[in-house]
Order: sequence, then C-alpha cells, then structure tokens
Amino acid sequence: MQIGSDGKLYFLFNENIPERIDGMFVPTKSHSRYLVTVLDIDWDNETVTNERFYDLGTQEVNYHFVQPLDGGFLLVASRCCRINGTGENNAALIDRHGSILRQFCLGDGIADVAVLSDGRIVTSYFDEGVLGNYGWEDEPLGASGLVVWDKDGKILWEADSDILDCYALNIDDSERLWYYYYTEFELVCTDLQNETVYQPDISGADMFILTADGKSVIFDKGYDGHGSFVAERFAGDSLSAPEDMPLDYEGREIVPCTYTSRGSRAAFIDGEDRLFVKNFISI
Repeated sequence: MQIGSDGKLYFLFNENIPERIDGMFVPTKSHSRYLVTVLDIDWDNETVTNERFYDLGTQEVNYHFVQPLDGGFLLVASRCCRINGTGENNAALIDRHGSILRQFCLGDGIADVAVLSDGRIVTSYFDEGVLGNYGWEDEPLGASGLVVWDKDGKILWEADSDILDCYALNIDDSERLWYYYYTEFELVCTDLQNETVYQPDISGADMFILTADGKSVIFDKGYDGHGSFVAERFAGDSLSAPEDMPLDYEGREIVPCTYTSRGSRAAFIDGEDRLFVKNFISI
C-alpha cells in the first residue's frame, strides 16, 4: 500500500506469496499473477471516492512496491541477486494491461520506493542492501542507504549520511526528501543540495508524517510500540519532546497494523482489515 505523487492510494496484490528460501530469504522470482487496485481519495473529507482494478497478469519478479509512472505502474522488488557481476532487473515500468515497457536494476535490500511528480525514483535501503547480500557484497548499489534515480534507472544523487538502515522515508509538498535512519536516528530534510538535520527523541520508528502546516512531525513509536504514534513540533533546527498522539475514528482508538504516508497524507489498515485515510493538517 503506497500513496502516489497524484494523491491516489495504490495497492499491489500478489496472488501467491512465494515461499522463503530456507525459511528466511525472500526469493527474487514469483511467477504469479499481480493485481493493482487504485483508490481515488478526497483528502479534504478523508473519504474514498472511486476505485479501479488492473489485472497485470503473470509476472516473473517478486514485486513489493507500486508507484504511478508515465501513465503506467512502476513495480519494484525489494530483493535482487547479482550473478556474474550483473544485477537482476528488479524494477519494471508496466502498462495497465500488464505489458513490460522497460526494466532496470535498482539494487538489493530496498526498504521503500517513492516516485516524484517529474518521474524521478527514490529508493531507500535496509542493512542488507547497504552492506551487501544476494551477491552484492562488493559495492552494492544501496551502499549509501538512499538513492535518487532518473525514470530509466540512472543514478542522479546519493545520500552522504552514514546510513546503515534507512528506517523511514517521506516526501513533502515541495517534493523535498525527508529520511530517518539508523544508527543515529536523525531526521534529515534535503532538496538534494542542502540538508537540515533534526534530532527526534525516538528510536526505531518505521514511518513518519509531516503535517501540512509545516510545524510538526508525527512518528510511529518505533521500539517503544509500533502502531502507536507521537508528535514533535519544529522549533528552528530542533524538535520538541514527543507527545502521545492516539489515532481515533468516531471516538474509538485505531490500532493500525499496516500504514503508509506521503507528506501530510496517511493511510492505515487495522487488525479488522478496515482502511482509514487521514490528512494531518496540524496537531
């Protein structure tokens, strides 16, 4: 489940979940049928206004991410092998009928993917993508922890923040890139030329939301409780102490098990498979 630059909510479904190799390692191949569901969201009223379904047919790669790109879908697999010095193509632009228009390699160990409105692709990496696995032990593509590519898979920019694991990623309304990473657990905002670094008092968060008024950031509680949230306010180059911020719907607290965000917009699915969408204007 991901939000696109167009504000729509995208779901990628795999008909068959591939078995892990030795019960641990995610396979790079799937050979199963994929379906994309697109929901139009009225973010002002926080409602779903329309839904469309696209049967992409059988695809070879074990994809995990979906983003809109050039009128079709960018599908990206988290894992890919490098064999005899060549990386598998784990990214594909696919039209709405399931035909592959182009393919390229974005490296192994991808934690998240976002496509900007101009087609640039942002990928973050977890530790195996940074340090190397699946044949990438020598100079992995994700060694920097965060990379910006053009729409054909050519590197445009890489982070320089000593990232071991990029835990969370977001894109604000000005399409500046925000990221939160291990080991420092710093929150960084960059326009790819200059950076501002914040020190949030939170460890292990796997998602954060930027309020629309630009005054606050809302973090998943991380090691202290995934699925619960705290808010911190910007004060110059600093952040305030975290304050609990429970999610609720019609007076009842929501405890989400799956969630995603882009800027101030977020979507949550709880344990009863209920979908909630919310635009965090302010706190």
